[in-house]
Amino acid sequence: MRRERSEVRGQGSGFRVQRSEVRGQGSGFIVRGVAVLAVMLLAGCATPPAPQVTDEDWVSHVTTGRGLYARGDYRRGASAFERAQVRARAMDDANALAVAAVNRAQCLLAEDQPGEARTAIEEALADPRVSRERRMELLAAGARADWGVGDAPAALARLAELQAMTPPALLRAQAALLHSEIQLAQGDAAAAAKALADGPKPNEWQRVPASLRAARAGQQASIAAVGGDPAAAVTHWDEAARLWQQADRLPEMARALAAGAQQAQAAGDAAGAGERLYRAARSLWAQGVQPEAVARLQEGLAIAEQMPDSPLAKKLAALYVTFQAEQRLNK
Repeated sequence: MRRERSEVRGQGSGFRVQRSEVRGQGSGFIVRGVAVLAVMLLAGCATPPAPQVTDEDWVSHVTTGRGLYARGDYRRGASAFERAQVRARAMDDANALAVAAVNRAQCLLAEDQPGEARTAIEEALADPRVSRERRMELLAAGARADWGVGDAPAALARLAELQAMTPPALLRAQAALLHSEIQLAQGDAAAAAKALADGPKPNEWQRVPASLRAARAGQQASIAAVGGDPAAAVTHWDEAARLWQQADRLPEMARALAAGAQQAQAAGDAAGAGERLYRAARSLWAQGVQPEAVARLQEGLAIAEQMPDSPLAKKLAALYVTFQAEQRLNK
């Protein structure tokens, strides 16, 4: 497993914070498992080249694609893996096509193109020569693509087929998370919790990548929030933030902090909510994700208005001044 890294490039924001526009967080800011899991599946865990494939052109395309993927350039990564698909067809190699298809699907999902991802998976799955290992990977990626286009029955059918093949812990973790996400989206929190419980055992979870464990914590937080337990949701979101940090997935870390802030506010902990928003805004700004940083700062400032003389209010006000100053310098 390569280092789990997500590169974020700077974005222009036209930064302005009008105090009259600052609103409380309320219930409008929700980080659902669907967003977290979609990113988690693209955490640098792209399928490694099948060891038996030695064709230089195919290996070159896959290596290029993985490098682009690791840098967060999913569009060009998808193009590189598409070239690997073309080469695999020329070679008439079913497993080489499967590897290229899974990796391309991951890039396409990151680009919010689940339909194209599903098409790539279907082609590879249709070949009966695909090995058992590659077929399991195709089923996992295919289920994610199915859910991406809103086809829950197809996603659940693929997950059932995958589970029947007794997959390794990594794929079982992905399957459990996706199954839980679908159940929660359909309004069944109890079934969502059961789907997670039926996944890998606790000791197996400790052996999967930190990004998967972070997604699990985020899903547990979403289940707790739906169940009316914001305090438990805060604990899970804090754990998710810690694990995203461990995975070097800093945008997701900041978003988990912001989601925890929402639940802290629901639990009556305004100071805790404001502190998490401060940390999220500061991190996102330093990462170059300026519009999102401004939004989190606005939410924090709205909370700070309830405690104008507190240390938190002073910290948020200072961050506001920093954002303004840095924006002027960058003009």
